[in-house]
Amino acid sequence: MPPTTRIHHLDNGIRLATVAMPHMASVSFGLWTDAGSRHETAREHGMAHFVEHMLFKGTPSRSAEEISRHIESLGASIDGFTVEDHTAYQVKGPADRFERLFDVLADLYSNPVLEPEEIESEKAVIREEIAMVRDQPSQYLDDLISEAVWGPEHPLGRSITGTEESLDAFRRSDIFTFHQRAYCGANTVISVAGNIEHDAVYDIVSRRVAEMPKGAPIPFLPGGTTPDRHRFAEDDGQEQSHLALSFRNVDRYDRTRYAHKLLNVILGENMSSRLFQAIREQKGLCYEVQSDLVSFSDAGLLQIYLALSPGNLGEALKGIADILADLRENGVSDQELEESKAYVVGQNRISLENTSSQMMWAGETMLFFNDWIDPEDSHRHIGEVTSDDIRAAASLAFDVKTLCSALIGPATSQEVLGDWLGACNS
Repeated sequence: MPPTTRIHHLDNGIRLATVAMPHMASVSFGLWTDAGSRHETAREHGMAHFVEHMLFKGTPSRSAEEISRHIESLGASIDGFTVEDHTAYQVKGPADRFERLFDVLADLYSNPVLEPEEIESEKAVIREEIAMVRDQPSQYLDDLISEAVWGPEHPLGRSITGTEESLDAFRRSDIFTFHQRAYCGANTVISVAGNIEHDAVYDIVSRRVAEMPKGAPIPFLPGGTTPDRHRFAEDDGQEQSHLALSFRNVDRYDRTRYAHKLLNVILGENMSSRLFQAIREQKGLCYEVQSDLVSFSDAGLLQIYLALSPGNLGEALKGIADILADLRENGVSDQELEESKAYVVGQNRISLENTSSQMMWAGETMLFFNDWIDPEDSHRHIGEVTSDDIRAAASLAFDVKTLCSALIGPATSQEVLGDWLGACNS
């Protein structure tokens, strides 16, 4: 039996999507705010992530320990995450405990105490998180490539976690102000999926969050360009070089986004992709190579990630250049196109068999499109993409004028990359 979805818009601006899956024993639900790191001012660098941490530290009626105990004693789990354009808090547990579980999450979302002692304690925790990122090249590379693409002064170019200096400057009044601005009805989406009844969920949710102020959406700075498009972190102690190449791509509303999705699959999303087969399997130049799409409301990126011995970098870059040129000039085969379609649709349908993925799908589509999008509509659009569409997407995507890079490794790696970039621009 396929899930059935219903949508409600509450008077205070909250958007509610419920996905009934009566054959399941569980329920997954999330509270989402349309506010992430790109909604921060320069003084607030790291604030969205810090607020996410602070919301788990207690409310007037529950301590941090009691929040965890109440959730886990009901057989459920809870977590949260912050990204560039939104923050989410999620619970999964037995469906018959939904009302009690939702009461805890709604309390956490709406009523943080923000005790001064807890603020200072959590600053120390996030300092450790910042240090951990610097110790893990793959995570540090994410920060470097964002800085290269957007510039260090743009919110999208700054790290989500903030810096030790920005954390030190946070005061309780700053944290409270950001929470009040971001966690309001106009920015909030609630998604619920599982063995629930729509009307019962609506009654519970509307009673619990009816008093949330409506507020207003938070403006953000559009994505622009940066004059210095390459970043390098020298580390002679690394046995591998870690490289990211980034090209500008379409935003999440662009009608050609389905072609770009399939292009990314063919390029480097899975083990059948050209990058994986040519660079890793056939030439044995690396252990890890992949590509990924990043989509925002006003901009997008197609990025390639590579980790390999510094001595293999030159040959790997030549292999990447050959693959990109072939996709631009010759497009893809009918077999590649059909296999990529089957992969995207098949993986999406498999993932949507569980309540967590249905909750995520409903939450993200409501957040980004202000509506629930039937997955089968997306699958139909995927099926309509032609090989000509893929070739056009490749011609647009692999424009050397938009190419940015980030590299962690020895100085010799920078020289190799610099020579390759020079050849690309000649």
